[in-house]
Amino acid sequence: MPLAAEAQASWLADPAIQQRLAAGEVVVHSSIDTRESRGRVSAAVRIHAQPEAIWNVMTDCERAPSFVPGLKRCRRVESAPNGAWELIEHEIKYSWLLPTIRFVFRADYQRPRRIDFRRVSGDLKEEEGFWLLEATADGSATIIEYEVYVDPGFWVPQALIRRSLRKDLPVALTALRAQVETIGTAHH
Repeated sequence: MPLAAEAQASWLADPAIQQRLAAGEVVVHSSIDTRESRGRVSAAVRIHAQPEAIWNVMTDCERAPSFVPGLKRCRRVESAPNGAWELIEHEIKYSWLLPTIRFVFRADYQRPRRIDFRRVSGDLKEEEGFWLLEATADGSATIIEYEVYVDPGFWVPQALIRRSLRKDLPVALTALRAQVETIGTAHH
């Protein structure tokens, strides 16, 4: 993972990207091979909240369907007694064109800074990635970085992949931000 994290840091360090984040944009950076339906996607968003507050929303299975497009069900299968990891099952309907996809992934937690996840069973051939939560220098916000490598193991229409990158990922991160910031204002 170290290389991925360095690559991630470099694209986010770009002043133009920083400006877009500050302006409230969700920035998506992808290298998907549309012929193969697999590849790597990175995204980032700035949320006006502390990492801990964002963490609590991100790791809440009951809340997940409100910010994960197409998520029909989120279920904790198993958890470490000390909370260091969980096995989580997702049931997702990406599109009416595709069957419902079920898979279990393992999430390793370094609370409240990093979540590493990888598929352990289910309909996807391969999925692995991470979430990084980094407080801004002035502490007023948190930059969330998300990176995933996915290989569904089956052909997915190119238009669906493009839509997912252009629309679903920004929608998910914007919805996550809305969830967190709504809670933040409710508590103050």
